[in-house]
Amino acid sequence: MKAHKDNLTRRGIPCDGPSPQDIFNAALKHWRQRLGYCSIFATVPALLASHVPVVHSDEGKKPEVSVAGQGVRFRETPNLSRSNPALLKRQSEFLLPHQLGNLPLLTQLAGNDDCPGFFIPGGNYTAAAPYTASGDTTGANNTINNLSYCYYFSPDFCIPLYFYTTLGPDHIYTFTLTGRGANPQLQVSASSSTYRPAIYILDGRNGCPGDPGRWNGVIHSADAGGSIAFDRIEMNSLPLNVPLHLFVDSEGNGAGSSGPYSIRMQDVTIAPVVACPKSNAIECTDMFVRQHYLDFLNREGDAEGLAFWMNEIEVCGTDAACLEVKRINVSAAFFLSTEFQETGYLAYRIYKASYGNLPGSPVPIKRNEFQTSTQQLGQGVVVNQPGWEQVLENNKQSFVSDFVHQLRFALEFPTSMTPTAFVDQLFANAEITPTTAERADAINEFGMVSTTDDLPARARALRRVAENSTLMQAEFNRAFVLIQYFGYLRRNPNDFPDHDFQGYNFWLKKLNQFNGNFVDAEMVKAFITSGEYRQRFGP
Repeated sequence: MKAHKDNLTRRGIPCDGPSPQDIFNAALKHWRQRLGYCSIFATVPALLASHVPVVHSDEGKKPEVSVAGQGVRFRETPNLSRSNPALLKRQSEFLLPHQLGNLPLLTQLAGNDDCPGFFIPGGNYTAAAPYTASGDTTGANNTINNLSYCYYFSPDFCIPLYFYTTLGPDHIYTFTLTGRGANPQLQVSASSSTYRPAIYILDGRNGCPGDPGRWNGVIHSADAGGSIAFDRIEMNSLPLNVPLHLFVDSEGNGAGSSGPYSIRMQDVTIAPVVACPKSNAIECTDMFVRQHYLDFLNREGDAEGLAFWMNEIEVCGTDAACLEVKRINVSAAFFLSTEFQETGYLAYRIYKASYGNLPGSPVPIKRNEFQTSTQQLGQGVVVNQPGWEQVLENNKQSFVSDFVHQLRFALEFPTSMTPTAFVDQLFANAEITPTTAERADAINEFGMVSTTDDLPARARALRRVAENSTLMQAEFNRAFVLIQYFGYLRRNPNDFPDHDFQGYNFWLKKLNQFNGNFVDAEMVKAFITSGEYRQRFGP
């Protein structure tokens, strides 16, 4: 089912005029004053403002892009449906290097049996005035086949405790929960004597159809013609300010697997729906910006931040070249932001210092580890809101303390190690040579003891290494490329449709060739215009 919205107000401010550097300097000053999003430039020595790339609308007309393997310099229009069986390394075509040309795009969304399905309108729904809806799953698609409830020993290892089959046709309702009353409830009732509906809710931060690995842990199945509900306790367990997908499904696909139903939800506040009139939702500015908050900061955007970044794009009006430029710069700004650098990039560096790169891999962390870590580090953090620095600091201390308690860390660093050996191993894993003072400071966290069984001291020493400015500089480009895969494509670089790190290595080489200039390397542009990214949001 397609949702619609009124056209966004366009501002006819031209992009021509001041030089690119003038524009960047003014924007950087404005960002720092307004939201602090780009104050990372003051804290990362490797990223000097004079070297940060910002493109201008005029540059879209200039012959500035070198095609890999060719001497001719030219620029092409993005081709989103190009098919090529060979490994594509011509970034001027704006296809990711790994794409083999046969990756199917999502089919046209049609009806509320296709994610995101039906958007529940925003509002405050009470017991006296609840949200109500009705539907019939007869003839609908089957989206999710099974769910498993796991007991996790670590982010990438779990023991399945329960398995649920959900083979029947389903309807999907998408909403963002922003508040709850005293007695929140969500009830689904079968409207026929034979239908046996099952309901569950998936976390939608990973896009549609939601993440079966990050669901709320409850599935209810009704008797034929009966009713099922999420009670107050279960509703209170749902995360706030993230997209959620309610599935009206069934366990089997035979008799009683489909039929008419009704929904009733009370004592909840739902965020307003701002739908997109474009064929692909990511082409709408509000969706584009909102999705970046979800993909890179793991939260819904705050009102001030959303308005600021949307305006950065909307000032272009209908100037296509300007819009392209602004979308690239806004997209990259989320990686460069203080909030991401102090959460996602910190998690990356903690894994790097602790374990080095993964065996046979050029990266130190898997996406599932990264997601779990970033969510813990960023919990409740909104830069420039009152007290955000203390919230962030508390999160860092809690995360690193939990990290050094993990079995994997204990096996890598036995408590019998001396403080000197412990710290030297951290720096060796990080592949950097500390100054004499940096090494001494980390060792001195243990005082005068000869072992490293002091867990708080272990955490402090690990954090000193992870926050080392040389490490931040050395890993910056590598992390930038890896986060393109984690954020835009929601996968590891060697996951399907790739089978190795050839694509990752290609982009890292390009970024290094251009001294970290993501604009000249056209890395961000390639990812946000790729078929694999766009297929998350529509055709």
